[in-house]
Amino acid sequence: MTVLAAVGLLALAGCTSPTGDGAGSPSPSTSPSASPGQSEEPTSSASPTGETLTWGPTEGDVAAATALAAGMSPEEVAGQVILARYPGTDPDAAAAELTQYDLGGLVVFGANVDSTEQVAQTAAAVQEAQADLGRDWPAIMAVDNEGGLVQRLSAATGDWTSFPPFMAAGAADDAAVVSDAAEAMATELRATGINYDFAPVADVTIGSADPVIRDRSPAGDTDRAARAVEAAVQGFADGGVLSSLKHFPGHGALTVDSHEDLPVQSASADELAERDLAPFRAGIEAGAPTVMMGHISVEAWDPGVPASLSPEAYRVLREELDFTGVAITDGLDMGALTQTRTSAEIAVEALAAGADLLLGPVDVAEAHHGIVSALEDGTLERDRVDEAAGRVIALMQWQEQSAADAGAVDLAESESGAQASAALSEAAVTIVQGECSGALAGPRIHVRGGSADDWDAFVAAAERAGLQVVPLEQPADTDVRLITGATPSGTGDVAVSLDAPWLLTGTDAPVRVAAFGRTTGAMGAVAAVLAGEAPAPGSLPIDVEGLAATAC
Repeated sequence: MTVLAAVGLLALAGCTSPTGDGAGSPSPSTSPSASPGQSEEPTSSASPTGETLTWGPTEGDVAAATALAAGMSPEEVAGQVILARYPGTDPDAAAAELTQYDLGGLVVFGANVDSTEQVAQTAAAVQEAQADLGRDWPAIMAVDNEGGLVQRLSAATGDWTSFPPFMAAGAADDAAVVSDAAEAMATELRATGINYDFAPVADVTIGSADPVIRDRSPAGDTDRAARAVEAAVQGFADGGVLSSLKHFPGHGALTVDSHEDLPVQSASADELAERDLAPFRAGIEAGAPTVMMGHISVEAWDPGVPASLSPEAYRVLREELDFTGVAITDGLDMGALTQTRTSAEIAVEALAAGADLLLGPVDVAEAHHGIVSALEDGTLERDRVDEAAGRVIALMQWQEQSAADAGAVDLAESESGAQASAALSEAAVTIVQGECSGALAGPRIHVRGGSADDWDAFVAAAERAGLQVVPLEQPADTDVRLITGATPSGTGDVAVSLDAPWLLTGTDAPVRVAAFGRTTGAMGAVAAVLAGEAPAPGSLPIDVEGLAATAC
């Protein structure tokens, strides 16, 4: 059996239990008095009594998981609330990192990826280490896969599909297409042992003045952003992978990068609720199991304190948005925090404020020791840490069951990712200036702008659509200009923005098209529109001065 096939079977239930029965989540049969990793004989496949929570488990499931956490040593419970990076690409090194600190799980970054097979091997090694720790719930294997520029696992790094940036979802404004794309991404991730994706982005962007989120956001329009987030959450759930709304309470309206410094949100509480919080509310109501807390100071809540460390921010999330799932911090290695605090101080402050899961401390050993010490001296209440760890355990028990419900996956045999990515791009492509029917270019075209890779990909797509790309020294019917962040201006008969749509204000081309991405599907969608073979059903999800939302 190949490693991918083995991980595909493992992903059927997220992780097999130590007994190897693969029967799904052990949470319904776990005794509140059992020690970690031990459970009674199942009595029923039904959940314990108690209200079913929006994000999946019942109140009884969470209570039982919290009791498991209460039976852990301080070292074990401290590790359970940490999600850490790990070094290199060696599966054994990843497993050792999990074991050394009793971690709740690990995060895959680009430096941890050699190939699809290697990621699958790493996930399998980590789950084996989890079982060796006596835990009968899966360890977290997480990744940042939004689509666009933020996609650690893509066609560039292995056999995964590349997806367009999430703004394509806002441009498409088609719940079925957006949900299908999220489900396809989730299915591919789960096929290689990934069970948690830090997506979708719920930030409402202000556009070109936004230095960080930009086309990672679904829209500048609150309602459209909310619809995209809701659809994506449903898609991830259908694919059996955990999703995470980010970056609460919204990073898209800020002009300071929290990777470097602490942004300040000066909007009133009412303005925040009406604009920035609405997509988070929609995602929570759709069943999002986790929310990522941004390192953002909200003057109306807790001036000078990052939301990730602010008790008031967690209160708003819990009481005003009725969120009962896992609150995870944004990366604890970001400048907004590390300029003023140590890893231990950050970890303790975040947990005390209300965080359940700590993402990526700079110094895992220091953060872990800080939590243990704070438990011992009373700085942290044990009940608060048990509550956090219990939510994380219940989260992973639920993921195991939802993965089993979603069914086995085999990346090598699936074409759904490429189809769903292309469908999203086809629904998103937008003509903001020009005719809406008939050919917009050709049959002979010049192609200018973009990188060498962009040029090659677009030319291939154009030729598949029946357009003839000719050398610049030969006559052509149409000059097509590719507009990107690196090549943001230029003239031509047709301008195609592969990045953010507001770049189209930098050209005087009479025909302007927003592609929302440079994937194979996005290139194909634009080429088909230019050749007159397909409509352009999308519309700009953000107001851009001087541009219509759509010409069609």
